[in-house]
Amino acid sequence: MNVRPREQEQAARWKSNAIRTVVTTIKNEGPFLLEWLCYHRLIGFNRFVIYSNDCTDGTHEMLQILDAAGIVSHYDNGTLLPGLPEDPQRRAYSRAIALPEVQNSDWVAVLDGDEFFTVNVGEGTLDDLFAALPPRTDAVAAQWRIFGNGGVIPFRDDLQIRQFTLASPKDVPFTHSQFAVKSMFRPLPVQQLGVHRPVFKNFYGMPAHPLLFVNGSGEDVTTPLLRSRWTTSPKMAGYDLCHVNHYMIRSSEVFLMKRWRGTANSSNAERINFDYYDQHNLNVVPETGITRWADRVDEARAELFGLIPELGGLHATAIEEYRKQIDRLKAQLQAEAPDQYARLFDPAILEAETRRRQAELKARRERAEATRPVALDEAEAAAPAQARPVIRSPILLTPLHADAVVPTMPLSAMTPWVEPAADPAPAPETAAAPAEAEPRPDVPPQWLIDLRRSPWRRGFYHSEEEFAALHVERERAHLFVSFDNLSQVGDEQIDREAWGYEFARKSNWSQLGIFAFRANWFRNDVLFDYLRHLRDSGLFARYQTVTFSGTSMGAYAACAFSSLAPGAQVIAFSPQSTLSPALVPWETRFPSGRLANWKGDFADAAGETASAERVFLIYDPLEAADRAHVDRFSGPNITFLPTPLAGHKTALRLRQSELLSKVVRGLATRTLDEAGFHSLYRSARMQPWYLDALGARLLDRRRLDWVLRLSRIARQNGRPNVARMLEARAAGLEPKSR
Repeated sequence: MNVRPREQEQAARWKSNAIRTVVTTIKNEGPFLLEWLCYHRLIGFNRFVIYSNDCTDGTHEMLQILDAAGIVSHYDNGTLLPGLPEDPQRRAYSRAIALPEVQNSDWVAVLDGDEFFTVNVGEGTLDDLFAALPPRTDAVAAQWRIFGNGGVIPFRDDLQIRQFTLASPKDVPFTHSQFAVKSMFRPLPVQQLGVHRPVFKNFYGMPAHPLLFVNGSGEDVTTPLLRSRWTTSPKMAGYDLCHVNHYMIRSSEVFLMKRWRGTANSSNAERINFDYYDQHNLNVVPETGITRWADRVDEARAELFGLIPELGGLHATAIEEYRKQIDRLKAQLQAEAPDQYARLFDPAILEAETRRRQAELKARRERAEATRPVALDEAEAAAPAQARPVIRSPILLTPLHADAVVPTMPLSAMTPWVEPAADPAPAPETAAAPAEAEPRPDVPPQWLIDLRRSPWRRGFYHSEEEFAALHVERERAHLFVSFDNLSQVGDEQIDREAWGYEFARKSNWSQLGIFAFRANWFRNDVLFDYLRHLRDSGLFARYQTVTFSGTSMGAYAACAFSSLAPGAQVIAFSPQSTLSPALVPWETRFPSGRLANWKGDFADAAGETASAERVFLIYDPLEAADRAHVDRFSGPNITFLPTPLAGHKTALRLRQSELLSKVVRGLATRTLDEAGFHSLYRSARMQPWYLDALGARLLDRRRLDWVLRLSRIARQNGRPNVARMLEARAAGLEPKSR
C-alpha cells in the first residue's frame, strides 16, 4: 500500500483553495435562509453543510429541497444521539468534523445563520482574500462586527445586508463579545470544530509541525489564539482583509421573535433577554461595505425561485407565519410589559439610545486620546524651552510579541484618569506605645524581593485608596488573576502578599493580584476603570491562558471581572454571585458588603461569566446561602464541584488537606477533570475538620450510635484527638428515639 508520508500530507494542505465549505446550525430561519445562502455562494463558498433542529416555519423543508437539488448537504439535528452533546450546536459540530465533505475541503468556515463572512479586499470574494493572505496560512480569525437594529422597527421581507448599516466600532469595546472572532481554517490540523475557533491537534503549532493563524488583516496571531482564546483585544484585531457581520438583533420585531423562539445553538431561551439586547444593540458607527452585494443577492434569490418554485412558496409561507406570530407577540408584550414594549417599538427611545451610544464612543475616544502616550519629540515641541518635557505613560504595557522585552512600570505611577485626593490631614501625635506593644519590624514582601532579585524582575505595583494591583511577569503560558478575600482586608503588614502569590510563584505563572483595603466587595469605580485599562492595554491578551480565582469575596470578583478577558477560566471557591439586595434579598451575611453600591457595572457575577470558557464553582451544598448563590449561575461553561461539609471555607479546607494547589493547578491546566476532583476530595475524609463537621451533623440529629461509630473510625485512622472529642460530646447525648 502506498502511504503518503505525513510531511507530504501536511504540505499538501496549502496547495489548493478550491473547495470552501460552510458548516452551520439553523433553527427557524425561513425568512432569512436564502439571503444567507445566496450571499455566501456569491462570494465564493461552494459547499454548505447545514444542520437544523426543531424548525416549525418551513426551514427544514426548504433545506430538504436544497439538499435534493445538490445545493446544500442537510442533516436533521433535532434528535439526541448517544455519546453526543445535548447542546444542538455542539452536537452538530461533533457530527460534522467526521464528514468527508468537511475533511476533504480546502477551507472550512463555521458560521451561524445571522453571520455573514465579509471580504474587504479586491472585489470582496474569497479568491481576493486568499490572494492577500500570507503564504501557508492555516486559519483566519475574522472579527465580529456586531450590528444593532439601526432604528429599524418592523420586520420586512428585505435583505438584512441592506437594512442594517450601524455596527460596533473597531477600536472601542462596548461589550466583552465585541472582539470575538469566527474562524475559517484548513481542516487537516483540526481535531474538533468550535463555535468561534477550531481545536487544533496537539502537535500542531510545535516547531516540527508549524501552523499559521492570522487575524483579519493577515497579521500573525498564532501564539495567543492557538489553544484557547476566542476573542482578541482592539490592538490584536484586524479588519483590512475580512471580518464577519453579525446581525444579532435585526429589527425590533425580529428581536421579539428571537426572544420567543430561542436559538439553534442553545436550548436556553432565557439567554435571549433584554440584557442580551442592551449588550448587542450596537448602533454606533456606519458599516456599509457589504451592501455592494445586495442587488446581486436579490438577483440570485430570484433565480433560485425560478429554478425551484417550491422554494418561493415555502419562503412566502415563512414570511406570512412570521408576521402573524410577531403580531401575536407584540399584543401580548404590550399588555403584559408596556415598558419593554416601549423599549422595542418607540422610535424616540430607539433614537435616544443610538445617540447615547454614539456620544459614549466620542467620549471614550477623547479619554483615550487624553491618556495617549506622548512621544518625546512631541513633548519637547509642546513645552517651553526651559521646561522639562513630561511623558504621559499608559497604565500598563502594550501588546508585545512573545519574544519582546517587557517594559517595567514605575512603582510611583498613579491612575491617570483620576484626580488625586487632597493630602490627608496629619494624624494627631500620640504617646509612644509601650515596648511590649511594638509591631514586628517591617520586612519587604516576597513579591518585591522577587521583582528585584529573582529571574522574574518585570512587573509593577499600583496602589489606590481602596485597592492595589500587583503584576509579576513570569512565563507567558499562563496568567493567574487573583483577588483578596475578606480576611485579608485588615492586614496592614508591609509584607502582605496577593492571594495565591506563593502558589503562582512556585508554578512559574505570571500573576495579577488585586489587594483589597476595604470590605466593599471590590465595588469601586476606580477599580473598574483600572481593570478595563489593563484589558485595553493588552495585559490579558499577552497570555495563552488566563485564570481568575478567589474565595468568597474574592470569588465574587473573579467571576464578575472574568468578562474583561473573554475565553478565560474561573476557579471560584464559595462565591457570592452578588450582594445586591434587589437580586439576593435572602442574603443576610456580610453586612459591610451589602452596604456597598451594587448599582452599575459588574454587579451580578452570575451574568458576567457568560464569556468565560470554563467556570468551576467549588462550594458546600449544605451551606444554604452558598448553594443559593451557586444556583444563580447557569450555562454550558459552568461546572459545579460540591464539597460537602467544607462549610463556607472551601479553599481553607482544601489547603488544610494539602489539596488546594493540586485542585487549582489541575483545573487551570486541564489535567484534573470532574471525576478526579471528587476523588481528591474523598481523600480528605479523614481530616480533623471533616470528621468534626460530620460529627456535628450527627450530633444535631441525635444519632449517638453513628457518632460513636465515627469516633472508632477516627481512632483507627490515627485521629485519637478527634475520637476523644466526639466521645466527649456523645457522652451527654440522649439517643434519638426511634
